[in-house]
Amino acid sequence: MEILPQINQYFLKTKPSSIQHDTPDSDQSSKEKTREYNKIICRECGFQITAKSFAININGSHEHSFFNPGGYVFQIKCFSTAIGSSSIGEPSSEFSWFSGYTWKIAICKNCLKHLGWKFQGSNYSFFGLIKNNILDDNK
Repeated sequence: MEILPQINQYFLKTKPSSIQHDTPDSDQSSKEKTREYNKIICRECGFQITAKSFAININGSHEHSFFNPGGYVFQIKCFSTAIGSSSIGEPSSEFSWFSGYTWKIAICKNCLKHLGWKFQGSNYSFFGLIKNNILDDNK
């Protein structure tokens, strides 16, 4: 599986308004219960990637649509963490969809499917997960 040579095709430089994100909830016991029932899983293998309780708004929205230089359109959902993913490659600011943030490819820890990207700013990071590559596990 060759991911790194294709990295640059995934991004298109944009100039969004300043990044705004929701402050994480401090009620840990409530979060644990929510995560248990609101899993977000890898569409490919069913491995838990994150939870609905980690959904955040970036630039005023949880979901965004972007296209890259190759013309591919991506619909992403933003999460404060995605513990079931690994980020690979060197951080890049080239074609970043979020001004002031570098990005790395995020893949499923279990099956290595490309899930989206980890965005890292000077004081904050978040994940933009491709809507078509994740599922809500409504068990």
